[in-house]
Amino acid sequence: MNPKDYKTIKTQRGFIYSYYFSPASRDKPVLFMAHGFPTTSVLFKKEIPFFKERGYGLIVPDQLGFGGSDKPSDPKMYAGRGISRDAIDILDAEGIEQVIAVGHDWGSSTVSTMLRYFPERVSAVAFLAIGYNPADGALNLILQPEEVIRLFGSDLYAYMRFFVAADAPGLMEKHMDSFLSLAYPPTPEEWKTSMSVDGAARKWVESNTIKSRPSFMSVKEHNFLEASFLKSGMSAPLCVYKSMIEDYNLEEDAQLPSSARDVFQPVLYIAFTADNLGPKAMAEMAHTQYVKGPLTNREVEGAGHWGLMSHPTEISHFILEWLEAL
Repeated sequence: MNPKDYKTIKTQRGFIYSYYFSPASRDKPVLFMAHGFPTTSVLFKKEIPFFKERGYGLIVPDQLGFGGSDKPSDPKMYAGRGISRDAIDILDAEGIEQVIAVGHDWGSSTVSTMLRYFPERVSAVAFLAIGYNPADGALNLILQPEEVIRLFGSDLYAYMRFFVAADAPGLMEKHMDSFLSLAYPPTPEEWKTSMSVDGAARKWVESNTIKSRPSFMSVKEHNFLEASFLKSGMSAPLCVYKSMIEDYNLEEDAQLPSSARDVFQPVLYIAFTADNLGPKAMAEMAHTQYVKGPLTNREVEGAGHWGLMSHPTEISHFILEWLEAL
Protein backbone atom coordinates (compact mmCIF):
# COMPACT_ATOMS: atom_id res chain seq x y z
CA MET A 1 0.00 0.00 0.00
CA ASN A 2 1.40 3.31 -1.08
CA PRO A 3 1.85 5.79 1.81
CA LYS A 4 0.89 8.53 -0.66
CA ASP A 5 -2.64 7.11 -0.71
CA TYR A 6 -3.07 7.79 3.01
CA LYS A 7 -4.68 10.87 4.49
CA THR A 8 -5.09 12.17 8.02
CA ILE A 9 -7.98 13.84 9.77
CA LYS A 10 -8.62 15.26 13.20
CA THR A 11 -12.02 14.06 14.36
CA GLN A 12 -14.53 15.96 16.47
CA ARG A 13 -13.21 14.10 19.50
CA GLY A 14 -9.76 15.52 18.79
CA PHE A 15 -8.13 12.30 17.58
CA ILE A 16 -5.89 12.04 14.55
CA TYR A 17 -6.79 9.19 12.21
CA SER A 18 -4.69 7.89 9.35
CA TYR A 19 -6.66 6.23 6.56
CA TYR A 20 -6.16 4.82 3.10
CA PHE A 21 -8.40 6.49 0.54
CA SER A 22 -9.21 5.71 -3.08
CA PRO A 23 -12.20 7.46 -4.70
CA ALA A 24 -14.95 5.53 -6.43
CA SER A 25 -15.23 5.58 -10.18
CA ARG A 26 -18.37 5.49 -12.29
CA ASP A 27 -21.38 4.69 -10.11
CA LYS A 28 -19.62 2.35 -7.69
CA PRO A 29 -20.17 2.60 -3.93
CA VAL A 30 -17.49 3.22 -1.33
CA LEU A 31 -16.31 0.39 0.93
CA PHE A 32 -15.35 1.24 4.51
CA MET A 33 -13.04 -1.49 5.80
CA ALA A 34 -12.34 -1.86 9.53
CA HIS A 35 -9.56 -4.07 10.88
CA GLY A 36 -9.14 -5.60 14.32
CA PHE A 37 -6.35 -6.72 16.65
CA PRO A 38 -3.38 -6.94 16.34
CA THR A 39 -2.92 -5.39 12.92
CA THR A 40 -3.48 -2.15 10.98
CA SER A 41 -5.16 -1.15 7.72
CA VAL A 42 -2.55 -3.30 5.93
CA LEU A 43 -4.72 -6.30 6.81
CA PHE A 44 -6.69 -5.47 3.65
CA LYS A 45 -3.64 -4.99 1.39
CA LYS A 46 -4.64 -7.95 -0.81
CA GLU A 47 -8.31 -6.96 -1.06
CA ILE A 48 -7.76 -3.27 -1.76
CA PRO A 49 -6.34 -3.66 -5.30
CA PHE A 50 -9.07 -6.17 -6.17
CA PHE A 51 -11.85 -3.66 -5.47
CA LYS A 52 -9.92 -0.61 -6.62
CA GLU A 53 -9.43 -2.17 -10.06
CA ARG A 54 -13.19 -2.66 -10.27
CA GLY A 55 -13.95 0.97 -9.49
CA TYR A 56 -15.05 0.70 -5.87
CA GLY A 57 -14.15 3.53 -3.55
CA LEU A 58 -12.16 2.59 -0.48
CA ILE A 59 -11.74 4.06 2.99
CA VAL A 60 -9.52 1.89 5.17
CA PRO A 61 -8.50 3.55 8.44
CA ASP A 62 -5.92 2.57 10.97
CA GLN A 63 -8.30 2.05 13.85
CA LEU A 64 -7.91 4.13 16.99
CA GLY A 65 -4.91 2.77 18.88
CA PHE A 66 -3.21 1.33 15.81
CA GLY A 67 -0.83 2.29 13.02
CA GLY A 68 -0.70 5.97 12.17
CA SER A 69 -3.80 6.90 14.19
CA ASP A 70 -3.81 8.31 17.71
CA LYS A 71 -3.39 5.98 20.65
CA PRO A 72 -5.30 7.18 23.73
CA SER A 73 -4.78 5.09 26.86
CA ASP A 74 -8.33 5.48 28.21
CA PRO A 75 -10.42 2.39 27.33
CA LYS A 76 -13.58 4.52 27.39
CA MET A 77 -12.41 6.19 24.17
CA TYR A 78 -12.80 2.87 22.32
CA ALA A 79 -16.49 2.29 23.02
CA GLY A 80 -19.96 3.56 22.30
CA ARG A 81 -20.99 6.41 20.06
CA GLY A 82 -17.54 7.99 20.02
CA ILE A 83 -15.76 5.31 18.03
CA SER A 84 -18.47 5.38 15.36
CA ARG A 85 -18.50 9.19 15.36
CA ASP A 86 -14.83 9.08 14.40
CA ALA A 87 -15.67 6.91 11.40
CA ILE A 88 -18.44 9.26 10.32
CA ASP A 89 -16.06 12.22 10.58
CA ILE A 90 -13.84 10.48 8.02
CA LEU A 91 -16.82 10.03 5.69
CA ASP A 92 -17.77 13.67 6.12
CA ALA A 93 -14.24 14.78 5.32
CA GLU A 94 -14.47 12.95 2.00
CA GLY A 95 -18.02 14.10 1.27
CA ILE A 96 -19.40 10.57 1.30
CA GLU A 97 -22.99 10.11 2.40
CA GLN A 98 -23.12 6.32 2.56
CA VAL A 99 -20.72 3.40 2.64
CA ILE A 100 -20.86 -0.35 2.57
CA ALA A 101 -19.06 -1.31 5.77
CA VAL A 102 -16.76 -4.33 6.02
CA GLY A 103 -15.51 -5.45 9.42
CA HIS A 104 -13.12 -8.14 10.60
CA ASP A 105 -12.37 -9.09 14.21
CA TRP A 106 -12.75 -5.91 16.33
CA GLY A 107 -13.59 -4.13 13.09
CA SER A 108 -16.91 -5.97 13.22
CA SER A 109 -17.59 -4.23 16.52
CA THR A 110 -16.78 -0.86 14.95
CA VAL A 111 -19.20 -1.33 12.08
CA SER A 112 -21.82 -2.74 14.46
CA THR A 113 -21.63 0.53 16.39
CA MET A 114 -21.91 2.51 13.16
CA LEU A 115 -25.09 0.59 12.37
CA ARG A 116 -26.61 1.49 15.72
CA TYR A 117 -25.69 5.16 15.89
CA PHE A 118 -25.54 6.19 12.25
CA PRO A 119 -27.64 3.63 10.32
CA GLU A 120 -28.42 6.14 7.58
CA ARG A 121 -24.71 6.26 6.67
CA VAL A 122 -24.34 2.49 6.10
CA SER A 123 -26.23 0.97 3.17
CA ALA A 124 -25.05 -2.61 3.71
CA VAL A 125 -22.53 -4.47 5.87
CA ALA A 126 -20.20 -7.44 5.57
CA PHE A 127 -18.94 -9.25 8.66
CA LEU A 128 -15.82 -11.38 8.24
CA ALA A 129 -15.08 -14.14 10.77
CA ILE A 130 -16.79 -12.22 13.60
CA GLY A 131 -20.45 -11.35 13.24
CA TYR A 132 -22.66 -8.54 14.47
CA ASN A 133 -21.83 -7.36 17.99
CA PRO A 134 -25.07 -6.63 19.89
CA ALA A 135 -25.58 -3.60 22.10
CA ASP A 136 -26.72 -5.51 25.17
CA GLY A 137 -23.41 -6.81 26.50
CA ALA A 138 -24.35 -10.39 25.67
CA LEU A 139 -20.97 -10.95 24.11
CA ASN A 140 -18.89 -9.91 27.12
CA LEU A 141 -16.91 -13.08 26.66
CA ILE A 142 -14.22 -12.36 29.22
CA LEU A 143 -16.70 -12.41 32.09
CA GLN A 144 -18.71 -15.41 30.91
CA PRO A 145 -16.23 -18.33 30.55
CA GLU A 146 -18.68 -20.90 31.91
CA GLU A 147 -21.31 -19.80 29.40
CA VAL A 148 -18.80 -19.88 26.54
CA ILE A 149 -17.75 -23.41 27.51
CA ARG A 150 -21.39 -24.48 27.71
CA LEU A 151 -22.19 -23.04 24.30
CA PHE A 152 -19.04 -23.84 22.37
CA GLY A 153 -17.29 -26.64 24.21
CA SER A 154 -14.13 -24.79 25.28
CA ASP A 155 -12.94 -21.62 26.96
CA LEU A 156 -12.51 -19.91 23.59
CA TYR A 157 -11.57 -16.53 24.98
CA ALA A 158 -9.31 -17.46 27.88
CA TYR A 159 -6.56 -15.38 26.28
CA MET A 160 -8.56 -12.20 26.86
CA ARG A 161 -8.04 -12.51 30.60
CA PHE A 162 -4.32 -12.15 29.95
CA PHE A 163 -4.83 -9.33 27.45
CA VAL A 164 -6.60 -7.17 30.07
CA ALA A 165 -4.01 -7.80 32.78
CA ALA A 166 -2.01 -4.79 33.95
CA ASP A 167 1.31 -6.37 33.01
CA ALA A 168 0.22 -7.61 29.55
CA PRO A 169 1.45 -4.59 27.55
CA GLY A 170 4.92 -4.77 29.06
CA LEU A 171 5.22 -8.51 28.56
CA MET A 172 4.15 -8.25 24.93
CA GLU A 173 6.58 -5.42 24.28
CA LYS A 174 9.42 -7.34 25.95
CA HIS A 175 8.68 -10.49 23.94
CA MET A 176 7.19 -9.01 20.76
CA ASP A 177 8.28 -11.86 18.49
CA SER A 178 6.64 -14.30 20.88
CA PHE A 179 3.44 -12.26 21.04
CA LEU A 180 3.21 -12.07 17.24
CA SER A 181 3.85 -15.81 17.06
CA LEU A 182 0.92 -16.28 19.43
CA ALA A 183 -1.31 -13.97 17.40
CA TYR A 184 -0.24 -15.38 14.02
CA PRO A 185 0.36 -19.10 14.62
CA PRO A 186 1.73 -21.48 11.98
CA THR A 187 -1.65 -23.27 11.86
CA PRO A 188 -5.13 -22.29 13.10
CA GLU A 189 -5.25 -25.38 15.34
CA GLU A 190 -2.51 -23.89 17.54
CA TRP A 191 -5.04 -21.54 19.12
CA LYS A 192 -6.95 -24.45 20.68
CA THR A 193 -4.18 -24.82 23.24
CA SER A 194 -2.44 -21.43 23.17
CA MET A 195 -5.46 -19.13 23.35
CA SER A 196 -8.39 -21.18 24.63
CA VAL A 197 -6.85 -22.68 27.77
CA ASP A 198 -6.75 -20.58 30.90
CA GLY A 199 -3.27 -19.19 31.48
CA ALA A 200 -1.84 -20.54 28.22
CA ALA A 201 -1.46 -17.20 26.42
CA ARG A 202 0.39 -15.69 29.38
CA LYS A 203 2.66 -18.73 29.63
CA TRP A 204 3.40 -18.52 25.89
CA VAL A 205 4.55 -14.90 26.06
CA GLU A 206 6.30 -15.11 29.44
CA SER A 207 8.33 -18.10 28.25
CA ASN A 208 9.12 -16.29 24.98
CA THR A 209 7.72 -19.13 22.89
CA ILE A 210 8.28 -18.55 19.18
CA LYS A 211 7.08 -20.80 16.38
CA SER A 212 7.36 -20.52 12.63
CA ARG A 213 5.48 -17.83 10.76
CA PRO A 214 2.29 -18.87 8.95
CA SER A 215 2.78 -19.50 5.25
CA PHE A 216 0.68 -16.47 4.32
CA MET A 217 2.82 -13.98 6.27
CA SER A 218 6.05 -12.70 4.75
CA VAL A 219 9.09 -11.60 6.73
CA LYS A 220 8.35 -8.05 5.57
CA GLU A 221 4.79 -8.20 6.91
CA HIS A 222 5.97 -9.61 10.22
CA ASN A 223 8.63 -6.94 10.57
CA PHE A 224 6.15 -4.20 9.76
CA LEU A 225 3.82 -5.28 12.57
CA GLU A 226 6.71 -5.74 14.97
CA ALA A 227 8.05 -2.25 14.27
CA SER A 228 4.57 -0.70 14.50
CA PHE A 229 3.77 -2.17 17.91
CA LEU A 230 7.25 -1.65 19.35
CA LYS A 231 7.17 1.99 18.29
CA SER A 232 3.96 2.89 20.10
CA GLY A 233 3.58 0.07 22.60
CA MET A 234 0.70 -2.25 23.38
CA SER A 235 -1.22 -0.27 25.99
CA ALA A 236 -3.47 1.51 23.48
CA PRO A 237 -4.22 -1.49 21.22
CA LEU A 238 -5.23 -3.58 24.24
CA CYS A 239 -7.77 -0.95 25.29
CA VAL A 240 -10.36 -2.60 23.04
CA TYR A 241 -10.37 -5.58 25.41
CA LYS A 242 -10.49 -3.43 28.54
CA SER A 243 -13.36 -1.49 27.04
CA MET A 244 -15.29 -4.70 26.55
CA ILE A 245 -14.69 -6.11 30.03
CA GLU A 246 -15.98 -2.87 31.56
CA ASP A 247 -18.95 -2.71 29.15
CA TYR A 248 -18.33 1.00 28.61
CA ASN A 249 -20.80 1.01 25.72
CA LEU A 250 -23.82 -0.05 27.77
CA GLU A 251 -24.76 3.32 29.27
CA GLU A 252 -24.86 5.03 25.88
CA ASP A 253 -26.44 2.07 24.13
CA ALA A 254 -29.22 1.98 26.72
CA GLN A 255 -30.39 5.37 25.46
CA LEU A 256 -30.92 4.05 21.94
CA PRO A 257 -34.43 3.18 20.76
CA SER A 258 -35.03 -0.56 20.69
CA SER A 259 -35.18 -0.51 16.89
CA ALA A 260 -31.55 0.71 16.76
CA ARG A 261 -30.41 -2.64 18.11
CA ASP A 262 -31.61 -4.43 15.00
CA VAL A 263 -29.95 -4.50 11.60
CA PHE A 264 -32.22 -3.78 8.64
CA GLN A 265 -29.52 -3.34 5.99
CA PRO A 266 -28.41 -6.25 3.80
CA VAL A 267 -25.81 -8.33 5.65
CA LEU A 268 -23.09 -10.62 4.34
CA TYR A 269 -21.45 -12.96 6.84
CA ILE A 270 -18.38 -14.92 5.78
CA ALA A 271 -17.34 -17.65 8.19
CA PHE A 272 -13.77 -18.92 8.28
CA THR A 273 -14.24 -22.61 9.03
CA ALA A 274 -10.89 -23.15 10.78
CA ASP A 275 -11.14 -20.05 12.97
CA ASN A 276 -11.10 -21.42 16.50
CA LEU A 277 -11.87 -18.03 18.06
CA GLY A 278 -14.67 -17.01 15.70
CA PRO A 279 -17.11 -19.93 15.63
CA LYS A 280 -19.90 -19.65 13.10
CA ALA A 281 -22.42 -20.62 15.77
CA MET A 282 -21.68 -17.46 17.75
CA ALA A 283 -22.36 -15.20 14.77
CA GLU A 284 -25.49 -17.17 13.94
CA MET A 285 -26.85 -16.56 17.45
CA ALA A 286 -26.50 -12.81 17.06
CA HIS A 287 -27.78 -12.74 13.49
CA THR A 288 -30.84 -14.82 14.28
CA GLN A 289 -31.87 -12.34 16.97
CA TYR A 290 -30.86 -9.00 15.46
CA VAL A 291 -30.59 -9.16 11.67
CA LYS A 292 -33.97 -8.24 10.19
CA GLY A 293 -32.88 -7.50 6.64
CA PRO A 294 -31.55 -9.82 3.91
CA LEU A 295 -28.79 -12.11 5.21
CA THR A 296 -26.26 -13.89 2.98
CA ASN A 297 -24.01 -16.55 4.49
CA ARG A 298 -20.79 -17.83 2.97
CA GLU A 299 -17.92 -20.01 4.23
CA VAL A 300 -14.22 -20.11 3.40
CA GLU A 301 -13.22 -23.71 3.93
CA GLY A 302 -9.96 -24.18 5.80
CA ALA A 303 -9.43 -20.48 6.53
CA GLY A 304 -8.29 -19.52 10.01
CA HIS A 305 -8.89 -16.18 11.67
CA TRP A 306 -6.51 -14.44 9.24
CA GLY A 307 -8.41 -15.57 6.17
CA LEU A 308 -8.05 -12.12 4.63
CA MET A 309 -4.33 -12.87 4.38
CA SER A 310 -4.48 -16.60 3.56
CA HIS A 311 -7.56 -16.72 1.28
CA PRO A 312 -7.88 -13.19 -0.18
CA THR A 313 -9.14 -14.20 -3.63
CA GLU A 314 -11.97 -16.37 -2.36
CA ILE A 315 -13.09 -13.76 0.15
CA SER A 316 -12.90 -10.92 -2.38
CA HIS A 317 -15.03 -12.86 -4.85
CA PHE A 318 -17.64 -13.65 -2.19
CA ILE A 319 -17.87 -9.94 -1.34
CA LEU A 320 -17.98 -8.93 -5.02
CA GLU A 321 -20.74 -11.42 -5.77
CA TRP A 322 -22.77 -10.02 -2.89
CA LEU A 323 -22.11 -6.41 -3.89
CA GLU A 324 -23.23 -7.01 -7.46
CA ALA A 325 -26.48 -8.55 -6.19
CA LEU A 326 -27.42 -5.61 -3.93
